[in-house]
Amino acid sequence: MFSVRKTTKFHGDSNFYVLLYIILITALLIFNFGKDYLVIFLSSSFLHILIETGLAISGIRKGSTVLFGCKLPKAIEILLRSFVEGPAFCVPAYFLADQFILGNTFVSAIISICIVGSAAFYLAFTDRYHLRRIPTDDDILISRRAMTKPKAVMLLALINTICISMMFLIPSSSREHAFAYLISYSLFVLLFYFINYNMGVRYIELYDPVTKRYHKPGALMQASGLFYDSAYEMALLISLAYWIPYYMGLF
Repeated sequence: MFSVRKTTKFHGDSNFYVLLYIILITALLIFNFGKDYLVIFLSSSFLHILIETGLAISGIRKGSTVLFGCKLPKAIEILLRSFVEGPAFCVPAYFLADQFILGNTFVSAIISICIVGSAAFYLAFTDRYHLRRIPTDDDILISRRAMTKPKAVMLLALINTICISMMFLIPSSSREHAFAYLISYSLFVLLFYFINYNMGVRYIELYDPVTKRYHKPGALMQASGLFYDSAYEMALLISLAYWIPYYMGLF
């Protein structure tokens, strides 16, 4: 099973605009609620830099990114993607966790869903727009991240066991906030995948060793795979962006 992302080299422009959007949202939260939002912004970005660097070195992230007509160096491309994909989910998730503790869950959930949903729709819409207008299939960038390779699954299980253990070891006075953040993050990623799947730019594929071809499974497998990806592969791994700063005394 593979988590597939379909885009073009023009993804850089939309990523840049979403980055400005995230910086604006984060700045407003810092101004109104304090430095915790700067911490989660930076920690989630740094974690994604490590993830994206690994994906680039392994060859999973292929192709190049263009920003306003200029091809980006790989290091800048990684930075741009990381400062979008980390804070875009982590900052709203931290906000929703804060408001959950204060008892403002419904209104803050609507606000957070609008923030994440609008960014997700914009990215998916622009990807689909460019995909429909590129001259040849050679310009389509498809990255496939294996979800069921035995060694990768065992390594991920070990990492996630450590991550979930560290979340449970957080003192009870803060544990409710930590898990509210984790669950919020999972739901926001799931929302992102749902929007992108319906736009045709994110989906699950299976590989047939007989025909040596990839194919899309049905809706139930798509939903199961995307839920697994958002709630297990991504959410527990991204918990490092929360519990490492917490244990360092930054929250």
